[in-house]
Amino acid sequence: MRPFDSANIYITKGISSIMNDSSLFGREVITSINRFKRLDYGETSPEDILVNNDALNYKDRVIGVYCTSETNIWIIAESEDGNEYTVLTVLLPDEY
Repeated sequence: MRPFDSANIYITKGISSIMNDSSLFGREVITSINRFKRLDYGETSPEDILVNNDALNYKDRVIGVYCTSETNIWIIAESEDGNEYTVLTVLLPDEY
């Protein structure tokens, strides 16, 4: 099983609002989530990819950055208990 498969997925109000206005954006969000789950962190810097890969060992926060037709989006995975990733949040950078 991949590290993020059991995480609950949450989207912010900003993401939801754009998804309501653009079906293309909605598909791009889903594609980005699937990429993230395959450990493809999108347009994340090489240094941050190394940090993400190391974070997987300790269940620390992992971040992906994806370009879409509307705006860049971030996906953040977090572990509430340090044993498995339980939360995956899709947000706009200014919602962080």
